[in-house]
Amino acid sequence: MKKSTKTFIAFCVSVVSLVLIGGTFAYTDIAQRALNMLEGEPSLEYGGRVHDYFDDVSGNKDVFVENFGSEALLARVKFTELFTQNGVSLVQEGSIDINDPMTWPTWIPGPEASASPGGTEALGTRIGSNAPINAYFHLQLGQATHGTNRPWFMPTFNLDSNSIRTATAGAGIDVETGGATHPGEGTANYWTEGMFDASIMGPPESPEQHETRQVLEQERPPMTFAQWQALRASDRVGHFWVIDQETGWAYWADLLLGGQATSFLL
Repeated sequence: MKKSTKTFIAFCVSVVSLVLIGGTFAYTDIAQRALNMLEGEPSLEYGGRVHDYFDDVSGNKDVFVENFGSEALLARVKFTELFTQNGVSLVQEGSIDINDPMTWPTWIPGPEASASPGGTEALGTRIGSNAPINAYFHLQLGQATHGTNRPWFMPTFNLDSNSIRTATAGAGIDVETGGATHPGEGTANYWTEGMFDASIMGPPESPEQHETRQVLEQERPPMTFAQWQALRASDRVGHFWVIDQETGWAYWADLLLGGQATSFLL
């Protein structure tokens, strides 16, 4: 356990943009990137991958983290977003560069943090500087199916722990490659039990076909850090996401073991 606390992996996902095209709003997945930060024994087999499935017709977007290595990981995800109209950001901040997702405002979910946090789960509506975007769209957190019906996914073919690529499917655009890096259409429930597929990227990715697996059960809906603090100490570790409303980082509240994938954050 001591070794596990010294070894961690962090993921940063820069996410969605809503742009004005031809007088209508089109939901467009602009970019995402993954950052792996490792400490500890370099000989151990660490491996984490952010999965980002997006369909620009339905607006479906699924985000979760897979551990394709053999060592346990800690995972975190962060969303930034931008809403533009006629090339101008709806959120007015001097630091925003519409061409650089790393400068976009961080998505912070409600409810407003208080001494006595309301509810037991985070909201898809925003607070903070991005709150004006709520008038146009919001995010749906967590996953809608549970137990034996929880979502299936296609494991990553990119087994390079130093790679910053995400497993991006459908209409998603990976920052490094400029397109999708993973099979699938990005639609909701695209993957089901017993499906097989192969890499769409070719070498050096794994040439073997992979079979679908299920993500972990969502034991609690994604919640804010304030709501997490209100839990009993014995309930604070488990298979669920905790979102820090100060930084926007969402943390998986348990070690993610080799071969596992978190429940959907989004």
